[in-house]
Amino acid sequence: MTPDFASSERWPSGHLCWAFDGPAHFEARVSTFLAEGRSRGERLLFVADNPVPGRWPNHLLASGALQVFSTVEVYGDELVVDALRQRSAFADALASALEDGYVGLRVAADNTSLVSTPEALAAWAKWEDTADVLVTESPVTGLCAFDRQRLRPEILRFLLSLHATCIER
Repeated sequence: MTPDFASSERWPSGHLCWAFDGPAHFEARVSTFLAEGRSRGERLLFVADNPVPGRWPNHLLASGALQVFSTVEVYGDELVVDALRQRSAFADALASALEDGYVGLRVAADNTSLVSTPEALAAWAKWEDTADVLVTESPVTGLCAFDRQRLRPEILRFLLSLHATCIER
């Protein structure tokens, strides 16, 4: 099934957090987030552990308007985020998007696997601070999504507390 990219729903911009209930819920709701970015002229990035590009509109993939990546491709094999390396990678992706005529970058990422150990969680917290600065200084909207079915409630509460804007959907 291809997600529906038609959306009248409004999502806020900036650095957002959202707790979802399983991969199907993530893809269904994220399609509206990405559709809004498409209507704004942003390049779209979708990141998940095991993404299936064929589920997304082929014309968006073929044109480069939508790029689909695995978590490992974006964050590395270790699944422990290096904040400075990530900032550089997203800044490069933004520069490429702007060069290609997009007005900005919109990233939707299931980051659940990136907070699975105490070391990874501490590294993630550092990345959140760095991401806040990147989003504030640049035309980037980022949706940090976490699967509440895979995280302990206290970890999820901590992750939500790292974001000024949390989405209830």
